[in-house]
Amino acid sequence: MLVGDYLKMWIDLKARTVKQSTLYRIKKSIRLYILPRFEFYKLTEIKRLECITWINELCDHLNVDSVKSYVAPFNSALEDAVVEYQLLESNPMKSIKYPKLHKYKKEIKFFEKDDLVYFLDISKSHAEENDFMDYLYFVLSILLSRTGLRLGEASALKWDDWNRNKIEINKTLYREGKTDYINPPKTQSSYRTIVIDRYLIELLKNFKIKKNELALASSRNIANQEYIFADERGNFIKQSNYRTYFYKMCDLAELPRLSPHALRHSHAVHLLESGSNIKYVSERLGHSSINMIANVYLPISKKMETEAISMYERYF
Repeated sequence: MLVGDYLKMWIDLKARTVKQSTLYRIKKSIRLYILPRFEFYKLTEIKRLECITWINELCDHLNVDSVKSYVAPFNSALEDAVVEYQLLESNPMKSIKYPKLHKYKKEIKFFEKDDLVYFLDISKSHAEENDFMDYLYFVLSILLSRTGLRLGEASALKWDDWNRNKIEINKTLYREGKTDYINPPKTQSSYRTIVIDRYLIELLKNFKIKKNELALASSRNIANQEYIFADERGNFIKQSNYRTYFYKMCDLAELPRLSPHALRHSHAVHLLESGSNIKYVSERLGHSSINMIANVYLPISKKMETEAISMYERYF
């Protein structure tokens, strides 16, 4: 049996046991990294040395952690070939050691407070001058910047998830090809209920009124009205369209082009700058531990760095 044929069978069986988003990542890794190397190998002819060489070559131009995630499906598939299907006597990928490279911290992109205020002012002005989708994107931008939600989490929010000053996060929107899926959150810690501020509460109230007015004015039944950020036709927003809008707002504000995920990073940094507890920020963002906050966000705030130096100077 050829590796390509085996992986096709393995994916079909795997589809019954994993989430759609996980299956998509597995298929992507197989298509981009595994099949180009091993598709026409016989399953029984894969040698450990070949696997080691392949991994080292990938590590020459990709981050080691990324390589680990890309080759993981191949290791899993070969392990199943040994244990589950008894097609192999041993897994040639098992316990392969990865090259030890100098670890670097990925730079976190976020808006300084004044820049974020200006960005959102530009977004608001643009929404007032244009159509409903620009207003929807403005509300979405406000929500992301004041809650730290992931874009997929915000896109999956229903009106029932919002109750007075609280929002419950219990699902995420995922898109594969042209099909949208509502999946459980990324991790168990991603299930959470967060408190929102008065400005966001009033904005959501007005947005709901506006959406109801559009629905009443429409001559046809609109689907998915229960979702906060479904468009005027009832479709889930395309994240690619929102990214295009987001870059446009960055350009209008004459700010660097950051991704929408920068709003999540910005929220974390601004909470810390305002004096919020690390544990609270971690739970609000849906992290499983405080390590992410402590190691990534704390070192990057200019305001916190300046205040730390001032405190040090006063100490002496």
